[in-house]
Amino acid sequence: MFWRKKEGVKKEEHKKGKNVKKIEGELWGYMVSEHGVIVDILQNLRQVERHGVVEGKPAIMVRIFDPAAVDKKGVAIEDYESLGDNPELVLYEGYCRETGGRLDMHIEKK
Repeated sequence: MFWRKKEGVKKEEHKKGKNVKKIEGELWGYMVSEHGVIVDILQNLRQVERHGVVEGKPAIMVRIFDPAAVDKKGVAIEDYESLGDNPELVLYEGYCRETGGRLDMHIEKK
């Protein structure tokens, strides 16, 4: 409820940045069905996103990475742009957008 005090920031959010998210929902299904990513691996990957435009239509730009590789390299991933400085850490990249009432996803392996 809105009047309750919010819980503290989760450790992972503080360490990785609040814009780093678990892969869930339709993106999870897409990654399993279209890219054959094994569920045990997918649950350990993370995503960052930002608003963008693809072919003149609004879209959510997505980058997927392995937090273990990020930790090994010793960099901090705060948001989508953080991976722009370290493109070798991006495993998958693409976009999601609504087209004609359905979700259109296009994610490519890097």
